[in-house]
Amino acid sequence: MRKRQLLATAAALITTPLTGLSAWAGACVSGTIGTYETAGFSCSVGPVTFSSFGIVTSTTGTGSISSPINVLVESGGGEYGLALSYSADTGTSPPASSVDVTWTYNVAANLLDDSVLSLSGTVSGTGSITANEVLSNSITLTLTKAGTTSTTFTPIASLSVIKDQNDYSGSLGSSESSVVENEFSVTTTPIPAALPLFATGLVGLWGFRRKRSKRNRLGSAQAS
Repeated sequence: MRKRQLLATAAALITTPLTGLSAWAGACVSGTIGTYETAGFSCSVGPVTFSSFGIVTSTTGTGSISSPINVLVESGGGEYGLALSYSADTGTSPPASSVDVTWTYNVAANLLDDSVLSLSGTVSGTGSITANEVLSNSITLTLTKAGTTSTTFTPIASLSVIKDQNDYSGSLGSSESSVVENEFSVTTTPIPAALPLFATGLVGLWGFRRKRSKRNRLGSAQAS
């Protein structure tokens, strides 16, 4: 019985790092950003867990942004993420106007290995639309028009993300945006070397307990 319990414990401890934080967070659902900004809130899209959400918006001139801002759940093709959905509009200049949205959060998984940034919107005349994403592993993604960009990086367990999306009308133009999206994929890289060593230690512990139990039985037999 003790042998089976020890082996079950070893299996559970070895498996736990593979499941990541997503096992402890509920599934992300589409809704307003207010829900996501609740203190201590976290949720998962597939194997990827998001937490510590924050959003700041600002406008100048005739710029405006819809309220509330909504969060959409995105997944497919091995990518898992969230998107902000809103209507940002600079209006037509003059005057030169802008709308700025800054979105921050933390993301974690067994091991993340890429990031995909997408932006939807339109511009006219001197208008511009941009999105910049800064990851805590010193990688930056940039879009200067509606579209998608991505990058791969050395697998990492967690990241802090700062995403800034800006619409600017310029002197004679306009800019509108509606969705900024971020997705991540999880690597299939083998588990870190420390885990097999940990497993070896557990097996060694089981062997030690087995030898000690055998000595105890022999001692009891000789005493009798």
